[in-house]
Amino acid sequence: MKLTFLSAAAVALCLAFAPVSFADEAVNVNTATQEQLAAVPGLNADLAKAIIQYREEMGDFMSIDELADVPGMSKDILNKAKDALQVEAISGAECNC
Repeated sequence: MKLTFLSAAAVALCLAFAPVSFADEAVNVNTATQEQLAAVPGLNADLAKAIIQYREEMGDFMSIDELADVPGMSKDILNKAKDALQVEAISGAECNC
C-alpha cells in the first residue's frame, strides 16, 4: 500500500512539473510551415504543401472555410482538421485575389 502511494505521488509530481505541451494549440494557416500543417489531424504532407502554395498565390486565408478552395481538400478532410486550425491575419498582409 505504501509503495502504491509513493508511486502515485511520484507520477503526480512528475506530471505537475512536466513541460506544457502546445500540441493542443490551433495552427494558424497563414503562418504555419509545411511540417506544422502536415501534423494536423486529417492533413498530410501533400495537402500541407498545397495549402502553402495556395496561400502564396492568393494571399492570407480570411476564414477556415476558404481552405475548401485548396486543390485536394475535401469537405470531409476539412471537417477533420477544422478544430486544430485557426486564421489570424498577418499584419499588413493583403489578399492577392
